[in-house]
Amino acid sequence: MNLGNACVYLLMLVSLTFSYPAFSQKNWLPPSAANAHDSVKTWTLRHIGDSLVNTGTGQLGTAKQVYQQAMNLAQSTGDPKEIGFGYRALGYWHEQLGDYTQAIALYQQAVDAFKKANNSRQIAKTIYLISFCYDRLHLFDLSEKHALSGLKLAQQGNMEDLVVQFYEQMAHVVNNRKDTKQVDWYNDKVLAYYKKKKDWLSYYTSQYNTGIMDKNRGLFTRAEQRFRQAETFATAQKDGYFLGYIWASMPYALIPLNKLDEAEQYCNKAFRQIEKNGTDKHGLFADINEHLSRIAEKRGNHQQALLYYKRHIADRDSVFNETKSRQLTELETRYQTQVKEDSIKQLAATNAAQTRQIWAGTGGIFVLTLLLGTLYWFYREARRSRQRIQTQSNQMTLMMKELHHRVKNNLAIVSSLLKLQSNRLDDEKAIQAVRVGQQRVEAMSLIHQRLYQTEHVTTIDMREYLTDLTQNLMHAYGYEASFFDLQLVIEHAILDIDVAMPLGLIVNELATNAFKYAYTDQKRPLLRIALLNDKSTHGITLEVQDNGPGIDMVDWQHTGNKSSFGKRLIASLSEQLEGQFRLYKENGTLFRLHIPQIRLHASIN
Repeated sequence: MNLGNACVYLLMLVSLTFSYPAFSQKNWLPPSAANAHDSVKTWTLRHIGDSLVNTGTGQLGTAKQVYQQAMNLAQSTGDPKEIGFGYRALGYWHEQLGDYTQAIALYQQAVDAFKKANNSRQIAKTIYLISFCYDRLHLFDLSEKHALSGLKLAQQGNMEDLVVQFYEQMAHVVNNRKDTKQVDWYNDKVLAYYKKKKDWLSYYTSQYNTGIMDKNRGLFTRAEQRFRQAETFATAQKDGYFLGYIWASMPYALIPLNKLDEAEQYCNKAFRQIEKNGTDKHGLFADINEHLSRIAEKRGNHQQALLYYKRHIADRDSVFNETKSRQLTELETRYQTQVKEDSIKQLAATNAAQTRQIWAGTGGIFVLTLLLGTLYWFYREARRSRQRIQTQSNQMTLMMKELHHRVKNNLAIVSSLLKLQSNRLDDEKAIQAVRVGQQRVEAMSLIHQRLYQTEHVTTIDMREYLTDLTQNLMHAYGYEASFFDLQLVIEHAILDIDVAMPLGLIVNELATNAFKYAYTDQKRPLLRIALLNDKSTHGITLEVQDNGPGIDMVDWQHTGNKSSFGKRLIASLSEQLEGQFRLYKENGTLFRLHIPQIRLHASIN
């Protein structure tokens, strides 16, 4: 816009500031606290928010509004301590949603506010929460760094209760590094503290957590002892909630010690207890079904093991869906907030049209000052927009990785089912047919595995993928790398998944055919796979060549319902790629497929 229009626009903004009331929101403060001190009001609102979060996912949107009201009130008072509590409450909300990155950002703002208030205790408590979130993100170095920083602060302030909390966090962090001595040192400190205080619930809860760490380090006998001590206490206290966790965890120690019958009994007890109390239902059911699958596998009952494993996957997916439900609730809250903001902007625009003429003659100096302020506001809004776009992009990438991970896991289940089925067959041809089908499934599974293990969720590095594919096939057919001449010539390394998937299946079919039929004489086996740039047409060419006796061209050209599935699959996939292929008999068999440039561009678009 030109300077004159910018000036008028700035004056409109000023008029809106003074002439239009703020958008009203529901007041969540109960009438009994209406005349209380501001610190009591903010505490009350945060307490209401905590209660709503603990109620379940259906109240998360309301909890966010209550926390935000508490934060607005704290900021209006200017009290840095109350502002710190406000940031920490909002961070806690994001933590419960599983949005640990945003939780950390808010916790760090809380630390800055508590520093202004010179409140060391609240700084230490908030640093503990930051360490916990980094731990959940598997950023263990950052988790340890903050835990040590908070521990030092707590020790300097003689905050014995917080020192113990940091000991517990450090035990968990160093356990990820398999540092047994350090883990035991921290855990012994924690247990000694609770025993001294005669806080027996915290003492046996710590015994249980230490048992979990012991089983993770392979100390199964010691883990069993700790679980049994916690079980004795929880039984005496009639604490069904605690017993549900203990009984669901006991098989972690018993199964490696081959106490299978007892482990199965604990699984059944845990099922009944969790159904009764609703203790972390899907998460613990997933653990119990995994225990039962391992027990059945050790007993040689593979069909039962597979059934329990499927239930384990179903319960794990239920946990995943609950997490997604919380995230969808948060997205709905953001949407409602955006609707309100759009309403404010629309009302502001209407009001601006009525007041434009009044402010048109304001002096140049005042206008220039406002212009600079507006330009700065535009700059900040543009930066925030970029940040929102980047955040949405990161969330989409994460969801795509999770999708590919889920597809890979499902394909792995299909592969396992085919393997189990082949083990029950007697006919060799049927066994071979099932195993070839299994290899096709594994070829597709490799692509999804590559997609969720890299930052690129729509493209595949063909050099890495074809290397894995051919090595897996080589191993499956009993060939050693040292006695096999494998040549990979990859000029066009990166392909979109829509091209990579059918191309990988074609290579799988041709390589499988070579391993099965080509290497019948005494000379060293050779397999050459090339993915070349076609400079004349700007497309790509796939070549697969072996040094066997060569294919019978008459047999290959035979078509009809009785032609092999492999040949029909290659022809279908080539047609899907809009490519043309030819077979040559040159010191073996040479397959050459040309894929046009337009097909590559179509997959990218």
